[in-house]
Amino acid sequence: MNFQNDFNKVNSKIQEVFKNWDNKILPHLPQQMDEMAKRTGALHRKRGVCSCLDLLRMLFLYASSNFSFRILAAAACALGISVISDTAWRKRFSKAAPFLREILHSLLSAFLPTADISAFDGVKNVLLVDASVIRQNGKQQKQQRIHLCYSLNENRMKQVKVTDRHTAESLTHFSMKKGDLVMADAGYGTAQNFIYAQGQGADVILRITPKNFCLYNTQGEKISLTALLKEAEEKHMGWIDVFGFCRYKGKTVSVRVIAHRLPDGQVAKARKRKTRKASKNQHRIQAETLLGAGWITLVTSLGAEYCGEEILHLYRSRWQVELLFKRFKQNFSIHTIKAGSSAYAETETLLWLIISSSAPRSRPVRFAYWRLDKRNSASAVRVSHS
Repeated sequence: MNFQNDFNKVNSKIQEVFKNWDNKILPHLPQQMDEMAKRTGALHRKRGVCSCLDLLRMLFLYASSNFSFRILAAAACALGISVISDTAWRKRFSKAAPFLREILHSLLSAFLPTADISAFDGVKNVLLVDASVIRQNGKQQKQQRIHLCYSLNENRMKQVKVTDRHTAESLTHFSMKKGDLVMADAGYGTAQNFIYAQGQGADVILRITPKNFCLYNTQGEKISLTALLKEAEEKHMGWIDVFGFCRYKGKTVSVRVIAHRLPDGQVAKARKRKTRKASKNQHRIQAETLLGAGWITLVTSLGAEYCGEEILHLYRSRWQVELLFKRFKQNFSIHTIKAGSSAYAETETLLWLIISSSAPRSRPVRFAYWRLDKRNSASAVRVSHS
């Protein structure tokens, strides 16, 4: 086996990683990173690693390669960055999440345009909220959930939060203000989320599951949305538009419910998907579920000045946040991440989110080819940084 050839191949790839780091990522990082590192404890004592830039450089090298921490420690020693052990690198990696979180938030704030807000009076800032899961390798198949708030007007990620799989999808992960219009899918379609957004001063468009959303009339009596849909189908109605109230923990707010029946072809496909999912999960599908599958049912705080067609058309732009997740995973070849603790998984996920938030500033960077071949990683101990 020709170790010299293996060394030259891995050495050139690592130099390519550092070249892309210097050209694509480093110019967009905040200036006050040393203060962030000290405040978050990522670089409390400069023993072994002298600067936060060296720390970040090695963290990105680890995330974009198949290196073990032992190989990473050897590579750092060969590059003249540090002489700490693999165990020390593992600890630093797991403790870096608060530091990376602050960098990500700083990047998102810096990327937002500084236009004159007064020029946009009367125009709502549309926020698309969604979440996606990244699985870890290994038998247990642990998951990290990325909660994302995307500004449709500014075409940017605005707020990001990374949690484990036990943290549910919720609007309470994000801050919002008057003038915002928040849109989300049925995973967020609850009275709690609706009332939270209203309390923040924002307007809302949420898709709901009719049988799970409680609607009340002025007398406080429950209105069955399933019964309304059934009656509309019997009368061959294509639209439902009703007003009522929803409640959560003693708070009651007015809500508007809009439902639109899908075309017959889409109804059959939607009900077939529901039936297949229930069969896969070994559940008996209910008639109410099949009925609701034939309708797009939304709740909104927007008044009668907006017609149902306008609200439905606006909601259908929500696909852009789903496309953002798809591009994030495909462009950076992130379908699974290495197995580890929740802190470890959060760190690696945050690293890739920082890369993806930096890439739109210039030409998108494809990091797939940065991943180094595992069988050649052993020869990386002799790399030299030029």
